[in-house]
Amino acid sequence: MYQSDELDVWNLTPGVTATTGAQTVFNVVGRVKKVEEIAMLSYRLNDGPLRQVFVNPKRGRTGRLHRFGDFNIDTIMLDELHAENRLVLRLERLNGSDTEHEISFATQPFPTGDPSFQLKLAGTERPEELGQIVDGKWHVNRDEAGEPCLEVLLEDAGYDRIILFGHRDWTTNYEITARISVPEWTGAVHLAGLLFKWQPHLQGDGTHLPTEWSTGLAYYASNTAGLRIHYGVDMRTPNEQDHVLAEAPLSRWRRWTWAVQYGARKHKRFGRERVPFIKLPRAQMLPGVQYRFRMLVTPQRHVLTVWRANRPEPAPQLVVSEPTECLPDGPVGIVFYHSAGRIYEFDVAPA
Repeated sequence: MYQSDELDVWNLTPGVTATTGAQTVFNVVGRVKKVEEIAMLSYRLNDGPLRQVFVNPKRGRTGRLHRFGDFNIDTIMLDELHAENRLVLRLERLNGSDTEHEISFATQPFPTGDPSFQLKLAGTERPEELGQIVDGKWHVNRDEAGEPCLEVLLEDAGYDRIILFGHRDWTTNYEITARISVPEWTGAVHLAGLLFKWQPHLQGDGTHLPTEWSTGLAYYASNTAGLRIHYGVDMRTPNEQDHVLAEAPLSRWRRWTWAVQYGARKHKRFGRERVPFIKLPRAQMLPGVQYRFRMLVTPQRHVLTVWRANRPEPAPQLVVSEPTECLPDGPVGIVFYHSAGRIYEFDVAPA
């Protein structure tokens, strides 16, 4: 991470190699401090032109940007990057002064070929070395027991926190296995799980940050039956391009208690932001508990199994025969929505 008194860049560190190739867009995420004093944030990559960056102007969420001063550069294309790069961020103040911040970084693409990946946390200190970050502030940390993990901290929770692994040309015939946990949910509507066949968000021009997305998901979500295999194409809200292939409870009892508690007010927040009459929802995926996810992606079957990591693997909860694969290709990844999150293991192998 690059840190200064004026701004932080969460997924670039001077002299550190950043992973690329998961998508055609290379996002740069961070936060401007004292944003009320700033007229404009812009950047120049290598010898390219100066381009504007959209910064959240509100003291609250604006689309994908959860807090005041957050930014996400979504106008850098993969073919603009070199093996060695120089990014200059320019802050223009309302008083007419300006300053520049320079970050030199290398890039290393995910290898092409058959889907194969293993998350290797040992000896790594920066999240951008492990995967391609799309949204959010990620850390390489250790949990309370001292086990290494790739983490979204509680104070950084919010809208989709996404990190990608693998190459954008992966098509099908692979299996994903992951071990993750959610230390705490931060919204009554929340989700966590796997992404596959991810496509980049629609691009902006520096004056706005589109939220439209396309991806396959194998995940737990509080406002569904529980577990779900799902394709979304050009999604902002559920519509005819929202393809739910299968869903089933992870815990029937907890599904019922959540519906009783939050069914009529699914978007109410809780915890540190606003406390309702019962502090915690009856989430089917328990906070502080490690879960294993196993997802098979083939043209013949999509299969999802989710279970507590300290228990034997059960029969799959979701099995879809002859699935409609709504997207042709794309990398895999993890998404946490309105939650802190930890990734301990993430592996991909040919089916």
